[in-house]
Amino acid sequence: MRVTETYVIRATPDAVWKIGGDTANVADWIPALEKSHQHGDLRYATFANDGGEATERIVHHDDPQRSYTYEYVSGPLPLSFYSSNFTVNPHPEGAEVGWSAEFASTSPESESELAAAITGIYRSALIELASHTEAQRGPVSVE
Repeated sequence: MRVTETYVIRATPDAVWKIGGDTANVADWIPALEKSHQHGDLRYATFANDGGEATERIVHHDDPQRSYTYEYVSGPLPLSFYSSNFTVNPHPEGAEVGWSAEFASTSPESESELAAAITGIYRSALIELASHTEAQRGPVSVE
């Protein structure tokens, strides 16, 4: 299954990437997470409300392209496969953030419920990322 969320943020792509591209500190702007940290290519994220800890592997990180890809290694979600891509691109109003995932559930009948949960996490996180970056921005000028 595949889910995709996009969101336009009124800040420069570099300002958005400075926060969104910091793979170790995603809990700073993802409301579903209580805390996060990273050792090497492994990121550890603790879900809020005693939701457990997930381990993810950062498999690709490209600062010039403002993009990274990560995979779910282990955690509380019933996933047999999960690969996600986060990108920040220029947009006439600032930056367009794209966040997509391809995944399979360990229980096929729960895939649509899982897709809704992942979409909700992405959407609320992008709104929070916007509030973090828009609060810090000056005038937006996109080339």
